[in-house]
Amino acid sequence: MAEVAELVELSERVLARPGISDELAVLHRPETGTVVLQVREPVCRERFYLGEVVVTRAEVAIGDARGWAMRMGTDRVAALAAAICDAIAETTRADWRDLAAEVESLCARTSERHASADSHEWAELAPTAVSFEALD
Repeated sequence: MAEVAELVELSERVLARPGISDELAVLHRPETGTVVLQVREPVCRERFYLGEVVVTRAEVAIGDARGWAMRMGTDRVAALAAAICDAIAETTRADWRDLAAEVESLCARTSERHASADSHEWAELAPTAVSFEALD
């Protein structure tokens, strides 16, 4: 999930572009609810329902492009910002392609940050691994 500050700052730059605010329509204002969280058990690879999580979702349209977002938690501003960024990423207008590229860049940075965090976590856990062959 993208950092809230990055997401809001990018959506504000999007809305500052002349003409975009005029074409913005909020189709579903941010609302908070719950969804069931499904996970996969790692050994047998079976899916099961872990429980419910609180999420906030929003949907917008900018011109002919629609944007939708669902974020964990109750941050309505972040959900709306994410939906705006999603709509810009889906636009076909040539004069807004630079903004779409910024959204893609944010997605890439977020993905890299998560991969790095996962790698760091695995590196910390590796020394605790038990080798069952060594126990025989």
